[in-house]
Amino acid sequence: MDKEITNIITKIHKNDSLKGSLVVTGCGSTAISWLLSIPGASKTILSAHIPYSKLSLEKFLNKDLKNHVSEEESRNISNKAYLDSSTILDSNQKDVKLFGLSCTGAISTDRERKGEDKAHISVRSEKKITTYSIYFDKNNRNRITEEIIISKLIINSIASLYDINERIPLNLLENEKLFTSHKIIK
Repeated sequence: MDKEITNIITKIHKNDSLKGSLVVTGCGSTAISWLLSIPGASKTILSAHIPYSKLSLEKFLNKDLKNHVSEEESRNISNKAYLDSSTILDSNQKDVKLFGLSCTGAISTDRERKGEDKAHISVRSEKKITTYSIYFDKNNRNRITEEIIISKLIINSIASLYDINERIPLNLLENEKLFTSHKIIK
């Protein structure tokens, strides 16, 4: 883990006014490892889940899925993570704001797969869900580089919740795309 990642995660863990749960499937597990490897993780992370297969994700969400690598399912997973956070927060921590983060993706693999290498990361807070959708150049990336970029994006998305201005550079290729969308919670 490089110094930029360590510095941002250290700043995240120093702020105890925000706590949350993470759920990743298909990719993004490196971000969980990074978050837990820096002292202070218990101030930030309430839970982390990796329902890796489609069936385990369906059991986690308690519903059948048609396309689990989509913006919609990313939002649904982050909503479930947010609701789970509310059930496991210590009751005497009334001033703590919660978040639920999800990552669902289909990245480089050892078999022929139709479709794009991509990931959707959603972060649910009390009033909105922000979704980051990233699309890779599957001909010029491998699984490790895609996983690292996704994990950096997860850390950046948590940093934005904490109003931390620094970001870890993603170093996307010219033809790779990153989109951000917001949904207000009513």
